[in-house]
Parts: sequence; structure tokens; C-alpha cells
Amino acid sequence: MTLASPLSLWLLASLPAIWWLAWRHRAARAPRRLLTATLLRSLALILLTLALARPVLLERSREVSVVYAIDISRSVSPAFLRQTLDWIRIENARYAPAQVRYVVFGNRARILDSADDVLAVPVAADAASAPDAIDQSDTDLEQALRTAMFGFAPSTARRLVLVSDGNQTRGDVWRVLPHLQSERVRVFSIPATVAVSNDAWVEAIALPEDARQEEPAIASIHVFSRMQTHARVELSRRTRVLSARSVTLQPGENEVELRIRIPEAGSTVLTARVTADGDENERNDTLSESLQVGPRPRVLYVESAPESAHYLADALRAQHIDVSVAKAGALTSESLSVYDVIILSDVPAASIDAAGARALEGFVRDQGHGLIFAAGENTYGKQGYAGSEVERLLPVRLQGKRKRRELDLVLLIDRSHSMRGRKLELAKTAALTTLDLLEQQHRLAVIAFDSRPHVVVPLTEVGSKRRAEDLISSMTASGQTNIYNALVEAQRILAESTAGTKHIILLSDGVTAPSGSAGARSNSEQAQEAVRKARAETLRQVGVNLPEPPPEPPERPGGMSGIVAELAQAKITLSTVAIGEKPNLELMQSLAAEGNGKSYVASSDAEIPGLFVSETRRLLGEAIVEEPFRPMVINRADALAGLDFAAGPELKGFVVSRPKRFAEVLLQAVKKEPLLVETHYGLGKTVAFLSDVKNRWAAQWIGWEGYARFWAQLVRDTMARSAREGITWQVRRQGSEAVIELSALAANRTYRDNLTPRVRITRPDGQISVLPLRQVGPGRYRASASMAAGGGEPYQFEALEGGGLTKRDLAQLGTRTVSYPWSDEYRVLPPNNALLRSLSEATGGVFAPKAEEIFAPRGDGGLAARPLWHWFAAAALGLFLLDILVRRAPRF
Repeated sequence: MTLASPLSLWLLASLPAIWWLAWRHRAARAPRRLLTATLLRSLALILLTLALARPVLLERSREVSVVYAIDISRSVSPAFLRQTLDWIRIENARYAPAQVRYVVFGNRARILDSADDVLAVPVAADAASAPDAIDQSDTDLEQALRTAMFGFAPSTARRLVLVSDGNQTRGDVWRVLPHLQSERVRVFSIPATVAVSNDAWVEAIALPEDARQEEPAIASIHVFSRMQTHARVELSRRTRVLSARSVTLQPGENEVELRIRIPEAGSTVLTARVTADGDENERNDTLSESLQVGPRPRVLYVESAPESAHYLADALRAQHIDVSVAKAGALTSESLSVYDVIILSDVPAASIDAAGARALEGFVRDQGHGLIFAAGENTYGKQGYAGSEVERLLPVRLQGKRKRRELDLVLLIDRSHSMRGRKLELAKTAALTTLDLLEQQHRLAVIAFDSRPHVVVPLTEVGSKRRAEDLISSMTASGQTNIYNALVEAQRILAESTAGTKHIILLSDGVTAPSGSAGARSNSEQAQEAVRKARAETLRQVGVNLPEPPPEPPERPGGMSGIVAELAQAKITLSTVAIGEKPNLELMQSLAAEGNGKSYVASSDAEIPGLFVSETRRLLGEAIVEEPFRPMVINRADALAGLDFAAGPELKGFVVSRPKRFAEVLLQAVKKEPLLVETHYGLGKTVAFLSDVKNRWAAQWIGWEGYARFWAQLVRDTMARSAREGITWQVRRQGSEAVIELSALAANRTYRDNLTPRVRITRPDGQISVLPLRQVGPGRYRASASMAAGGGEPYQFEALEGGGLTKRDLAQLGTRTVSYPWSDEYRVLPPNNALLRSLSEATGGVFAPKAEEIFAPRGDGGLAARPLWHWFAAAALGLFLLDILVRRAPRF
């Protein structure tokens, strides 16, 4: 209870006066009568004072007031609405709430007094067609709940019955939640049945940022489907379909990837379309997205051998990359600024001076571009890049010329009939090349063998090499082949060797006589023996003594395998080079395996010298390895996507290097040596490919279909993928608004502040407006503009010159478009039960309630005021009359 006029209580101050007067007249009255009359008069005064203070009794009301908020947007089924209204009429009649009101809503809300008025409310497909009607193309739950707050009767329990699918397209229902809670409004959510059960639409298009003209790219089309169905998804530019796929859509969101190439640079609009079996709504089947397409990548290709540059240059051009071939002298700061990537191919370190190295560093570190270093025979050794300024940019440390090992080497060269002509001449060349690689302290022996071994060059220090060259050049072919005898002779020659490395290189087709047997000697062999003796006699006369050929060795246990095992036990290694049209590969490979060496196969006679060179360099510990291998993928990257190196051809060599800290090895060569390594340097990226790109080590690669793809992907992965300076912007749709965001950087990488950029907006109906952008952060500007759904044309956004923006800025920005062909109300999603349930639980209501749960008393009614003054006044009057009676009564 409370008092409406508590100031009236001051009248109680007159009580002492009543008792004082009674005391004054005590002698004239009977004491008993006087006391009774004074008490009655005091009580009457108290009750009259309380009546004048207007006491009010506050009681909790048990009456219920109900407001039905009914979603009449396009996404809700009309049949469901009719059934819901019939249910409302029945339950209202059963429970007879104190007050019932109705709120219907779409893009806005309207309050009604009768259920019959709900279906009579004027509606429209969009706001423009009927301004006074409720637009069914939007759902604003926030406004609906705010409007419902005005429909409750005072001092009643407040029940808000929300009939909706919960998919709001405008406003935010959570902003009104505190108000609902403070007003003690319980929300009872009833999920509505949606209007369409079979539908598929394009939810969004994810396009690659910084796409380039004719660049292979992947566009992700997000398609939402209400059902499992077959569909065709396509992406088109104007009337040309860029890519399409037939897919099976699953209920919910599906991501469909399409491979595209955009044929032209500049601003373009891509449109995605989904055509699904059983689709009940075609209006939401298309969606468009704008994209700014950059020009083709520009590559400066610096090649040490210009006549070999066409291999890589032609491959890149076939992949839509612009290539300029130049010499190392073109590396200047001014000339590099127009390129995205620089490729250095087998360029000698001496060709790049200090100014060129500084230009490369600025190109990568400061401008954020890419550098690809392709190795080769000119990039290693003392005169290579080890310790150079250019090496600082690379992800690897290149090896200088290492100390050569102590070596005794024996060359076993098959000189049988099968080696006549070009083969023997190439074998001589191989021996001479091997001799050229050796230093004076190394020892070399050359044994030519047929059925018997013939020492052409005895095992001696190389020295001046002139004598050995003459002896090697004098070799001739004749006779049959016996490898066993040759291995025995090599063992004999190396028996007393103390060198750290003792090695034999066997050149043959592997077609040999049985172990330990020479067979019948031919006439030509006998003639050759006579020639040998005559040559030996001639050499003795000039001071060179050749040893007599040993007698035919007896066969040892184990045959050829036995002699190889003995070699291995003596730490003598054996490598083989198989030649000929039908070589005995099984024998040659087994000999190399048992002899702890390498097995090579010359696919053509011309490869013989190169194989000898590779093997010799391997023995000497050079910073270069020339042997066939297939790259092995270590880490996956975009540059390697779709390439099967295991099924591709072999590379024939590489330069030894060591990855730097934080560098990532993508490909490996043999013995886990790095082949393709990348790292970030400053703002840019550098890559090292440790083989070459032309017709030496990559001779088989240049004809491989993956060659062009590999280098094109490597170039695109190395180049800067986003603008490092200048000005960029994006325009995206967020609900019914277009959000414009612009970022500006100066050439020195500082923020461009205090600009006042303006954007011209052209609407689908041709109406033009200009919108200023405000600064929201360092170098960042933002604004938003309202949009209306519908219309076949997109909204177009174009930055205007002025306010700090130059013509160059405008050319870099281009134009943007935002498509808004249909309202989000056409995204007929399943009911958002999670939102509806959370809203009911947060306000003390019930999700999907029964009727008795809505109308049941919960002690949450309002406080009703009941005035009590008239009861106090009546009591005061009764006491006053009793007081008179007591005073007038004859006997008391």
C-alpha cells in the first residue's frame, strides 16, 4: 500500500489539542464518558487524515494481454498464415485474454485490432510499387517487436506471440531485447513454414583478388539448395560463358569451384547462374560480382646464352605472360620498375655489377616484386655467387669451389667391334674431358678392352696431360668384349693405390663373354696385337715403357660378382655407363650396385661425354651434380599445383646449395639436395631453382607439357599479388547497403591522410548521386549508401577526380559495380529456429509453445492500484457519529 497525498498526515498534529481540551473539561463531564468520547474523536481524526492522504493498495494483476506479431513477408507460406489465424481465433475464444492486438510486418510493421484485418492489409512486392503497402521483400523483426510494445494493456501480463521464420533481412532483433526484458514481455516464438520447399540460389561469388588478364584462376560459387538435386552452375562475362559444371547439390550451402580465364584487363562484371532440377523460384538463380582485372604479368628474362632464351620465353608467352629478354646490363632501377618478376638464368656473377645488385635489391625489398634465380654451369665455383650481393637476396647459400679429393681413377673403355666409328670417338672425347677435369696431383689410367685388356694410359699423375691425350686419341676398335678380364686388370692396377678415393668407370654395352674366358681370337685381334707391339716399341724409343699385357687370368670363384666383391672389400668403387641399342642393363646396373657406384644409361651416343663429366665431378666433390633425377615434392604450393613430377621427364643436373633460415624447400633433387627454394625478402619474394631452364640439364623438360605450366605458375606465385602502393578500394553489399572502403598509400609507403574523396553512384534507373567518403583510419576512407533490390542493371560506383585524387589514382581504381537483383527475402532459408529459441529463452517465453503455455498465469502481471480513501472516510464518519451518540446518551 502507498499514499498518494502523504502531506495530509500533518493533520495528526492536532491530536494533542483534542486531549488538552478534554483535560480542561474533566470536571464538567463524567470521566468515563469523557475518555470514551476523546478516544472516538481521536480515531475519527486519524481515519479522516488517512482518507485525505489517499491510500492506494497495489495488487499483482492476473489478467493477460496478448500481441500476435505475424510475419507476412514473401518467405512465409500464405497457407500457414491462414491456418495460424484460425488457431488464434480459437484460442482467444477459449482463454479470453484481457486484450488482444495484432502486428503484421514485412519491411515495416502495422498494429491492428482484429484478426480479420490481417489478411486485408495491403502488401506489395517491393516498396516502390506501393508506398503505403507493406513491402514483402524484407523482414524487419526489430521493428516488429518495437511496434508490438505499444499493443499491451496496462497492468497486465504481457505475452508476445511471434509467428515468423526468423530470417531477418533488415534491422537487428537483438537491439530490442533489453527493452523487452525491462518491460517484462515474454516472447513465445512459433516457427513459420516457408513458402518454397524446393529452391536453389546463388548465395555468393568469391573471385580471386588481383586477377590478371588470361591468368588461370578459380572462382568459388556458393550455392544454397533446399534439396538434393542435379544442377548446372556457370559463370559468364557478358554473353560468353567462361566456365560451367554439372554438380549434385546437397541440402544447405554448396561450394562449386570453376576454373576461368578473363580475356581482357580492366573492370568487368561476372555473372553466376544456377539451374537446378525442380527449382520453384527462378528469380534468385543469378548473381553478379564486379572485378578489376590487371594486365598480363611482365617478366624481364636475363639469359647468359641468348640463343637458348627462346625455350623459356616461348613457354611463358604461351601462358599469356609478357616476356622481355635482355642482358645483365639491363638491370637498372629505372628499367626494372615496369616489370613484375625478374628471371636470372645461368647469368655469371661477374655480369651483375654493384649498381645492378642494388637495383635488384630495391626491386624486391622495397617495391615488393619477385626475383627468380635459375642456376646453371656459370653460377657455381670460385666465380659464382657464393658470398655475393645477389646471394643475399636468395633463399639459398651457393657453394664455392670446394677442395678436390685425392683420386686414383681407372677408365675401362669397351673397344670391341660394337664400338667402331662414332661411339669410340665419343668414348675418346669422354676420356679426354675427364682428363681435363683432373688436376696435376690426381692419377688416371685408361684401359681399352676387347677380349683382353690393353693399358692405353698407365696409372700415373696427370701432370701436363699432353702424353695422356695423345695415347687416348690413338685408341682403335676391334675384337670381342670380355668385362671380367678388364675388371681384373683394373684391380691389379689399383692394388697398390693409397689414394683416398679409388674408382673405376666402366663404359660398355654389357654384352660380354663368360667370366674368365677369352674365346677364340679373331684375325683382327691378332692384327691389333701386332699393331700394339709396334706402338709399344715406338714409345720405348722415346722413353715411354708400356707394361706387357698380363696373361689370361684364371677364373675366380663367383665369377664377375666375385671380382666386384673383392673391389668393394678393397674400397674400390665401380660405376657403369651403359651404351648401345640393346645394352645388358641388368648386368651393368648390378655391377654398379655391388661396386657401390652409380649406374648411367646413355640414351644416345652424344650423352657419353656428359655422363663421364657428371661422374667425375661427383667424385671430385664439385658444387655441381650432373646426373639424371626426377624432382621430389617436399612442400605443396600454388606453383606446383597440378604437376606430376614423378611421371615427368628427368633433369640432368643441379648446383649444390644450402637453404637459408626461414626459407622453404618445395622441391628436392637427389640425396635430399634442395632444388626449388623460396623465401620472402622485404616486401617481395625470391625463388631459387638450382637446375637450369634450357637445353642442357633441362633438355628433356623443355619438351614436357608441364614445363610451361610450372614456370608460369612459379612466375605468378612469385609476383606481388596485391598493390603495394598507390590506392585501392572495394565496394560490397551488406544487407540493403553498399559499403565503400578506400585505402591510400604514398610512394614512400606513408599513409595519405586528409583526403576528401567522392564517389559517383549510378543507380539501375539511371539516377546519379555523389557520395563523400570520410576518413576512418590512417589512409582509410569509408561510406555507405542505401540500395533497393530489383532491377536488371547493377549499381555502378566511380571515384571522381579531386579531393586529393589524381587521374593516375582514378586509372588504378577503375570502376566497381554491385549487383542487387533480388532481395534477401528470396533466399528462402529454413526457419531460423536457433534465433527464435534464443529470443524466447532470453525473455522467459517458450519456443513452439502450446496454447496453455501462452495464457497460463506466471505471476508476471502488472501492479493494479486500488484506492482505499473512501473506506477510511466512511470509518471516520462512523466514529464521528458514535462520538456524538456517546456525548448525547443520557446514561453512559
